[in-house]
Amino acid sequence: MAEQSSDPWRISWRLVTSDAVLVVLLLALAVSVTLTAWIPQQPSSDADYARWLSETQARFGQATSVMRRLGIFRIVSSFGFRALLALLSGCLFLRCVEGVDRLRRDKGIEEPDGAWSQVSDSDLGDLLTRLRHRRYRVVRASSFFQVDRWPWSGVLPLMVYSGALLLLAGLLLFHLFGWRAEGLILQGGERRSLPGNDNWVTLAENGGETRHSPGVIAFLEESGPGVRVSARGPDGGPLPLLLTSDAEPSTELKVALTGDTYFAIPDEALVVRLMPCSEEPYACADVQIYSSPSGEIVSERTTDKGGQATFDIGEVTLTLVPAPYARVIATHNPGRLPAGLGLIILVVGLLGSLFWSDHRFWLREEGAGLEASGAFPSWLRYELEGL
Repeated sequence: MAEQSSDPWRISWRLVTSDAVLVVLLLALAVSVTLTAWIPQQPSSDADYARWLSETQARFGQATSVMRRLGIFRIVSSFGFRALLALLSGCLFLRCVEGVDRLRRDKGIEEPDGAWSQVSDSDLGDLLTRLRHRRYRVVRASSFFQVDRWPWSGVLPLMVYSGALLLLAGLLLFHLFGWRAEGLILQGGERRSLPGNDNWVTLAENGGETRHSPGVIAFLEESGPGVRVSARGPDGGPLPLLLTSDAEPSTELKVALTGDTYFAIPDEALVVRLMPCSEEPYACADVQIYSSPSGEIVSERTTDKGGQATFDIGEVTLTLVPAPYARVIATHNPGRLPAGLGLIILVVGLLGSLFWSDHRFWLREEGAGLEASGAFPSWLRYELEGL
């Protein structure tokens, strides 16, 4: 009778749950992440795109366009990287299923497959007592003893796989429902709306800390100079100020001095230019005031340290008060809890696997000696030889 062929499903299962496939996937992901540290990735903000593009073209030359088409400048968000994560998730899930089945099967006693070999002439009872003190499980059969680390030898690998799955699930939740807002410019007391329902972030009046809606995480990236501007007319009443042509006029402006900044006093046909002297939060600023539409400079001076100044331009009084700005990053990550829990489980499983191996061996007395079969620990062999 011809020999029956192996079950293709069993072969496929062994392949996808093999250590080789897991190592290949992890190496591919590690190489991809390493490339992101060597190759500058495309920034998410439009403000930084022009500088990134010029630096990239200067570094890679004509190869830049080819690399862009291949997605090398957006590795983490590319289809290939996400496909690797999906394959890794599937591999880990199947290994979890296999681990649960193995944990159930390893509860019982198995017959040793390998040959028996003499390891010592020590007393078996004393050896089994020492093994129990080392937290080994010792199970007695009819003619031998089975020694292993069950259930921890099966639980710890499951913790590694399930922890990694939770970590990947957290990343997926952030990708689907989370967001990250970078480069938010805020000044003391200013409140900014964020993506989502009723999400917001505000900077304290002193500019030293942020407050935000529940579920949002915000932190300060950097600080810089800024001023709060107001103007009064000939009658002493406040004058409307205009920061941009499409903005609503306001009697008080908060201006972040991230570079040369202009605002207008429409009722008096004046345009004000502010130029920070440095990037320090309380730096002075050069102020130029132009008449409109002639463009003639009617006043020019430098503010006191911090941006404090008062200008009298004809019958108009312009007041500047220090109001440093802060660049804020805000994020909403609904997957941070499963990701954090998964990371803890993963680390505990990895560390525990170093001390609770899945080795299983068998012991029996044969004549005046002690015989073993299976993965007999080398440290125990050396210990018995030294007695």
